[in-house]
Formats: sequence, C-alpha cells, structure tokens
Amino acid sequence: MTPDVLLARACEILRSRPYVFLCTSAGAGVVNARQVQPLRGDDDLDLWVGTSPRSRKVAEVRDTGLATVAVDDPRAFATVTMRCEATVVSDLPERLARWDEELRAFFPAGPEGDDFVLVHLVPTRIELIDFVNAITPDPYGLVPAVIQRVGGNWSLVTPDRYDAGE
Repeated sequence: MTPDVLLARACEILRSRPYVFLCTSAGAGVVNARQVQPLRGDDDLDLWVGTSPRSRKVAEVRDTGLATVAVDDPRAFATVTMRCEATVVSDLPERLARWDEELRAFFPAGPEGDDFVLVHLVPTRIELIDFVNAITPDPYGLVPAVIQRVGGNWSLVTPDRYDAGE
C-alpha cells in the first residue's frame, strides 16, 4: 500500500464521521479523552476544535503541544488514529473564519467572546486499520498501517511492536 492510498482512506473516514475523540495528556501517564465535533480545515486532515480557553484540553495542549485524534468507521471495521501537533489559537480573525453558528449554544458570545478559542490539530503520524478495504498489515490485523509526515511528505513507516518480555 502506498502512502497516498492510506492518506486518501484516512481522509475518507474523517470526512464520513461528524465526531472524533480528542486525547490529551495530563502527565504522569494520565490521558484524557473527549468526543468533539471538529471544524474542518483547509484539507481533510487539518482539524480545528472550538472550546473554552479555561478547558482542561486547552491547558493540556498548552503544556505539551500534542494531541491524538481517533475516529472509527464501524461499517468498515476501520479506525484512524492521528498523532498531532496541537496549538491553541486565540487570534480573532481565525476564530471568525472558523466559526460555525451551531456553536452559539455553547458559546453565546460567539467567536468574539472571551470564552472561545480554537485548538488547531496538524497530524504528523497516522495509523489505519480497515478490514473491509484490506488495510490490515501482517500480522493480520494486529498492527496498523502507518504513515508519518517527514518534511511535507508522507512516508510508510513500520508500526510499533513491543516484545511481551520487555
């Protein structure tokens, strides 16, 4: 499988699902996950999340600069997991540009209010398993197909495996 094929399938899954899980680290091995509805970016992998600057996810992104996004497609028994560089964006023109009026229920003051910021997620590594489309590397279905961004290009990489004795 080529990186382009894997990237296209990951994008297809992301487009088909309105919600994703956003995972951030609280340190000391604690990971927090929450379901979010991303605001789409300029391409299918460029995700934005609207949230409160006082949220736990914002504090954790500011501490680490990292997040993981996970989404599934149950029809294909498929999952996409993306390791992302994450930044908090409070720039008003960007908030206005990314605003979705459906967010007003959560942020009554809208994008101009002081309780609304964006988290920008840029994937650096994508792991994909998709049984219906035969994206199931050997050993069959036990590891994902993995692509990683190196510079501006995506490359195939060997998935992480750990010896049970370690």
